[in-house]
Amino acid sequence: MRVHILAALGIMVSSIACAVAACSGAGRASGFDDSSGDAGGDGAGGGFGFSVDAAAKPPCVGLACAVDSQCGAGNETTLAGTVYAPNGTLPLYNAVIYVPNFDVAPMPKGAVCDQCGSVASGSPITTTLSGSDGKFKLKNVPTGKNIPLVIQIGKWRRQVAIPEIKRCSVNNVTDVELLRLPKKRSEGDMPQIALTTGGCDGLGCMLKKVGIDNSEFGTMADANRAVHIFTGGNSSGAGWPAADILWKDANTMKKYDQLILSCECTENLQNKGSSGTQAFQAMSDYMAAGGRIFTTDFMYTWYKLSSDPQMRSVGAIPGGAPVQSGGYSVALDQSFPKGQALVEWLKAAGSSSPAQPSFDVVFANLSSIDKTKAQVWGNDPSKPTTPRIFTVNTPVGLPVDKQCGKGVHIDVHVNNSDQVGAGFPATGCASAMKDGEKMLAFFMFDLASCIQKDSDPPPLPPVK
Repeated sequence: MRVHILAALGIMVSSIACAVAACSGAGRASGFDDSSGDAGGDGAGGGFGFSVDAAAKPPCVGLACAVDSQCGAGNETTLAGTVYAPNGTLPLYNAVIYVPNFDVAPMPKGAVCDQCGSVASGSPITTTLSGSDGKFKLKNVPTGKNIPLVIQIGKWRRQVAIPEIKRCSVNNVTDVELLRLPKKRSEGDMPQIALTTGGCDGLGCMLKKVGIDNSEFGTMADANRAVHIFTGGNSSGAGWPAADILWKDANTMKKYDQLILSCECTENLQNKGSSGTQAFQAMSDYMAAGGRIFTTDFMYTWYKLSSDPQMRSVGAIPGGAPVQSGGYSVALDQSFPKGQALVEWLKAAGSSSPAQPSFDVVFANLSSIDKTKAQVWGNDPSKPTTPRIFTVNTPVGLPVDKQCGKGVHIDVHVNNSDQVGAGFPATGCASAMKDGEKMLAFFMFDLASCIQKDSDPPPLPPVK
């Protein structure tokens, strides 16, 4: 639902009048000047009863005029609740929640350089971020009815109207349908995702379980669908185009905000080429331009065989998919804020072992990661310095304010039992979400968010 700010203003007049008449006290701190006894003025007084003072703040505009500044510290008009993935059950970490003052602009198409610190669309009046449990408190919100609210992570964005917000109190929103991301594009904005299948990991089932509607899955020919499917190695589909059509052309990949690249059971260089050749150069160009990729197991090839020597230097990747000897779990690194948030989020999401989640299989493709170039999130429990999960910003080695893209690699199989093949998404996926799929969901949304140094806490988005 698109919320039009001007429409909301009409029903806010009474609330603004209350804030002026009842909340300003005897001193008329509202900024109105009625000393002349007339509400008109001659222009020099600012018009419509406003006085002009060179030392005063500029007059408020739009919904900002309905923010009550007289509540006092600790009693601010506040909106509180929990934001969710499209399925309405999985909490969202690091989602931006804000009240826009104007209509938000349409989302740009394709891969873009989205760095943290930029002002969100619509001139936000007040902003906050959701915590690791999805909960948020948004202070100094406008008072009145049908107040617009935006929930956003990268190009996931939903606009809703809060039926009523009462002044100088905490307004708790309990309707899950108001505080979840869109299931389909008719409900809001969704990133354009390319999913490549593979015979050894059913990553696509997570997209369905996280709440994306079946109507949003299609192929390159379906321009209005959010998820386009490509057939990778050792898998079969329902007439989906081959994956090499995607990754051998940077311009094709740049139409997508993120790529989810399922394990193909081998390095499968037949559909990629050798190190540094066409597909690897195209992938490097895509990521440098703001593209995001998610990989598991043998898809380490995109790092190990990259055309970019800086990317190849991120870590030592012997490869070959040897199974981890210490069992099928990963010990998560809680030494940095986002790593700690991941463990807390898994607990909130119902994981049975949030600090050391289990997967269908864990591999030992990675022997080391250069921590000056990438962030390690998890290690082999029996070898605490041997990485199993890492993220890397691109172009590798540049300052974070010059980086635009990102890769996430989890050295596991997330889902060996579900099948992304003929009949998908209607069939092939179990209903229950595995812990590994929850981890995948966390990183999918994190991958969609703005680029920052992953060792730092997420920065609060600014207001304009």
